[in-house]
Amino acid sequence: MTRVQIIIVVAIMAVIAAIAIPRAVKISRISQAERDVLEIAKGFSQYRIDTDQECKKIEDLIMNPGVSGWLGPYIKEKVTKNPWDGSYKAKQAKQKIVIPKGDKAPDHYEFGGGKEISFSFAKEMNLG
Repeated sequence: MTRVQIIIVVAIMAVIAAIAIPRAVKISRISQAERDVLEIAKGFSQYRIDTDQECKKIEDLIMNPGVSGWLGPYIKEKVTKNPWDGSYKAKQAKQKIVIPKGDKAPDHYEFGGGKEISFSFAKEMNLG
């Protein structure tokens, strides 16, 4: 193989990497956010089962807020940060875990966005 051929092969590989890597990172972040909101929603449901009360905020899943029956922690602390180095929020009125508006995540993944990443913790939810 000549030097020119090697340079061409390396250039092609660089172009492929430049296209593939950002897409892989995007898919990885979306998947992680979806897993996180599901885990947090499960924590809200388990909190309700253990305490017979609604959880008020995500932090109460990690540290006992002084509620009788609390058997947590229900989630790991690292789950509270989303993959864009922002946070998640519990929308009590909608009974959803979401990425809040104005977060560091792309707008379309935030609450109300076209591709909103969220999960319900409503009572009728069955997490098996």
